Amino acid sequence: MRIDITARRLKLTGSIDSYVRKKITKVGKFYDTDDICVHVILSVEKIRHITEIILYIGKLSLVSKGYSYDLYSSIDLTVDKLEKQIKKQKEVSKVHRKNNLKVSRNKKYNIEEVSSCNDIENSREKISEIRRFDLESETLEEAIDNMDNLAYKVYMFKDGIYVME
Repeated sequence: MRIDITARRLKLTGSIDSYVRKKITKVGKFYDTDDICVHVILSVEKIRHITEIILYIGKLSLVSKGYSYDLYSSIDLTVDKLEKQIKKQKEVSKVHRKNNLKVSRNKKYNIEEVSSCNDIENSREKISEIRRFDLESETLEEAIDNMDNLAYKVYMFKDGIYVME
């Protein structure tokens, strides 16, 4: 986990730095990957201490911002907000994974159901194969010969008798 700390209009002391790193590493327990980057921005505006934390996990980015009249309580508040966002994101991903599993199981069941219906050979609803090709002008006898040579059950052609060029 990479932690970057930026201080605006205040001096970043060792105690503030260690406090922020300690709090952020507790947030890192939710994810096992090393692909986590955290950017912490500490700033002061008049008497308000503002803390902004941006967490990057792969393609996901979470932002939390909080302010207080004390810098340490501002950091605590912002970290708590970030933990709530992470927990919510984890729950949402669990729900999506469960739904995707249900969908994939349903698809698997439907595929087996369709493949077990071998008695529908002559039905128009069953599509066994789709091929794209250019249609050529042929007579009926040429089309029958091509169909026999290629061993197709269905063959499409343009009737050469009715083609006007």
